[in-house]
Parts: sequence; C-alpha cells; structure tokens
Amino acid sequence: MVRNEPERPSEWLGGIPYRLWRANQALHRRVVEAIDDLGLTVTQLGIIVHLDELGHMSASDLARLFRLTPQSTTTALNRLESEEWVRRVPHPIHRRVIWYEVTPEGLKVADEGRKRVAAVNREVEAALGDVDQAALSTALHLITSTFDEEVPTGTMWPVR
Repeated sequence: MVRNEPERPSEWLGGIPYRLWRANQALHRRVVEAIDDLGLTVTQLGIIVHLDELGHMSASDLARLFRLTPQSTTTALNRLESEEWVRRVPHPIHRRVIWYEVTPEGLKVADEGRKRVAAVNREVEAALGDVDQAALSTALHLITSTFDEEVPTGTMWPVR
C-alpha cells in the first residue's frame, strides 16, 4: 500500500543527511564516469594522488586515511602494483614496515585522473551557479569536523 503524497517531504527525504548522501552518490557516479576508461577506481585514484601529494605511506596509513578496511586497502594496492602504478619500498628505519610510492607510470595516471576530476569540479561549480560556494565549503567542513575525528594525513612511521 502506498501512502498519500505528503504536502512536504518527510524529515527523512527532506533532511540534510539524506540530501548529502544523494549528492555524494550523484557526484561519485559522475567521477566514476569521468575516470572509467583509465582502468582504476575512485579509491585507487585517490591512493595514487595521496601518495604523490603526501609521500610514502604504508597500507595501514592509507586504510586510516581513507577509512577503509585493511583488506580493501590491500586489494586496491595489489591492483595498483600489478599495473606498476605503485611499488613497495622498505621503510628506512622500521624494516618490517612496507611503504608504497607512485611510479612514473602511476604519476601519468594520477595527472590524467586529476584533470578529469577537476573537470567534474568545474561542472559542479557551474551547476551551483550563484550559490555562495565559500559558504557551502565552510558548511561541509563544519559538518565533517563535527561528526568525524581528524583523519591523519601522513604516515605514522616517521624516519627520525
């Protein structure tokens, strides 16, 4: 049995969490479409870009950063390694720790992925039109910082 259409959306359908979830899903699909022919997932692209921008990281560093299970992170890294887009390197002090770094081929993929995601960003900006984007960015940051602890952005394995 279908209920009658309410005059206003329910708190569920009209609420900010649901709207953010729907926006996230739509943007994720758009980014997937943009990078599909590169042969990697959004997560894999994120790993390559983060390794390029933040430097060496272990699989556990990346799992914490992306809030992924260690198994999912290992699966993504194995795929990137099989394509020779990342490689393992030993930590200079902690010999049992394996760091990952981006290869020159991986940098090419990362650069192309960044260009495509930047194009999606421009699409979002155009869709927002006259919306105060600085205020939106501030509001999204506030939501994130209120409901999520700070995510580490580097390795937990210092070299000194």
